[in-house]
Amino acid sequence: MAAPVPHRLRWRLLLAVLWLVPPGLAALAVLHLYGLLPARVPPVEAPFSYAGYARALRHVKSDGDVDFAALGQQRAELDAFVRSLATFSPRSHPERFAQPEEVLAYWLNAHTALLLQAMVDGYPSLERHFFWSRAWPVGGQRLTLWALEHRILQREFADPRIHLALFRGTRGGPALEGVPFEPSFLDAQLNDAVRRFMGDKRHVRLEGTTVHLAQVFETHQEDFLAALPEGRRSHVLQFVWAFLPDTCTERYGCDTRSDLDRVCGPALDRCQVAYVPEDAGLPDAAVPTPR
Repeated sequence: MAAPVPHRLRWRLLLAVLWLVPPGLAALAVLHLYGLLPARVPPVEAPFSYAGYARALRHVKSDGDVDFAALGQQRAELDAFVRSLATFSPRSHPERFAQPEEVLAYWLNAHTALLLQAMVDGYPSLERHFFWSRAWPVGGQRLTLWALEHRILQREFADPRIHLALFRGTRGGPALEGVPFEPSFLDAQLNDAVRRFMGDKRHVRLEGTTVHLAQVFETHQEDFLAALPEGRRSHVLQFVWAFLPDTCTERYGCDTRSDLDRVCGPALDRCQVAYVPEDAGLPDAAVPTPR
């Protein structure tokens, strides 16, 4: 029989445990936020596919708003795709995602699917604490949306187009497309997403000699500049110019490359830049877009 622990020693042990608990909880919270906690990988039930997820995206309207009410009523295929993420990922099945385009398309689609599920669960609430408070099992990890965006998409892929293509659940951010990202034409999809973003006057607008830009261009300015050729990394407007439309056939009244050249000059140094905060409203198809 074990000897009883002396009363004084018991108090010392208790105080030691209480002293260690806060640092331990803080470490656990950091591991949670960064998606570093392990998760069980369920056995394979069916081949990995974006087909069901693509059908769930049929509730996305042409302007990027989402029919959340309808998606919530017909969410079985979205939930099934989210469950498949727990089994399949580039970490758990690297042979299934052998090409860089397959890996990037997976993480982009995973982020959007998890975000849509969280928004449907909370609809019509605008609370967005789930970006860091909620975690999903994804290929052996418990990932938060914050970890997926900041630790994986932004750190592992040096592609600034992601900032302008990744849906973040706001009406003023990148619009959601009604189709998944596909590895076979991912580059074209990213370019199209950036051009749509640039062609929206909420994101790029000339007013006199001032260019009003979405806040994302200031937040991730270093990433946009790093993507430019040598000699053109002095101004974020160089990146904007590269993706502005030549004409406004699709968006009436948008600003074009020639407009930027005319007002700002060939070096784009005659213009001032003003950054516009993002409209954080819910992109709900049931609520008209404010003018």
